[in-house]
Amino acid sequence: MKIHGIGRACAGFSLLHAAGCGNGAAVPIALGTTVMLTDNPVPIPEDQSNLLGLLLEAWQARDLPLPSGELGWEVRSEIPIGMGLKSSSALLVSAQRALSDATRHHLSAGTTFSLLSAVQLSAGVSLTNAIDDFTVVADWSTPWLVDATNISDPHSDPIKFPNKEVLIIIRDQSKASLSISNFDSLRPRFEEVVRILRSDDPIEAFRLNGHLVAQTIGDEEAEALCEEIEVRTGCPAAISGSGPAIVVLADVDNAASVEAFLNSMELKWIRTQTSLHQKFEVVREPWE
Repeated sequence: MKIHGIGRACAGFSLLHAAGCGNGAAVPIALGTTVMLTDNPVPIPEDQSNLLGLLLEAWQARDLPLPSGELGWEVRSEIPIGMGLKSSSALLVSAQRALSDATRHHLSAGTTFSLLSAVQLSAGVSLTNAIDDFTVVADWSTPWLVDATNISDPHSDPIKFPNKEVLIIIRDQSKASLSISNFDSLRPRFEEVVRILRSDDPIEAFRLNGHLVAQTIGDEEAEALCEEIEVRTGCPAAISGSGPAIVVLADVDNAASVEAFLNSMELKWIRTQTSLHQKFEVVREPWE
């Protein structure tokens, strides 16, 4: 198998759902996706919504260059799929980077956002243009407050966020089916989250956004579980994206006690960290 190009991106958890008021924000975490453009067209189990096929079609429709011959993909990902952890955005950003790596044709930020947003909306995996998600999974190091309605100039503002251990509860249920209209009645509360982020209190924004999303999708189980986690461990917990994953933020010295509590509840979880203040560099692995 020949590898034409390689791209990488990371996962993230939500600070502000962009469907709430048009602004979005997320924090990058140290779970990655690697996508390779190859000469071997085979089914991709990680691509349940055919995002890679739609991206290749969109790339060709714009008359962008491609390697000659048959093309396929290989994906290696640590990100749980369909949990609200930006897995589809990470897949698309990685694939677009693989295409650029293969062709040495690098797109502007605006063109990239336009291309990837069109693919996400076509596949039905996003309620919004997903600009906030693309921004965070591409960066690996800085959370941003993003105007997710403006593809050409999203006016990103950096968010100060502390380094945290991240424990992600993987719940055995599907992501909620929603439309933008579901969020309309709570728009003023989501705008409050924006104000909290701009006042440099991202943990409170994380909590409130999670509460509002759970209320929007009617996930009473998530609200009850987050409340119990906070009472029992003292650590903030909130639903991410449109769920169903719940994120718990801990310091290094109390992460073990959080793990013990999650185990006592017989919950399925994974542990990672925020991916902050790191410079991302592409380093080829031995299997590449």
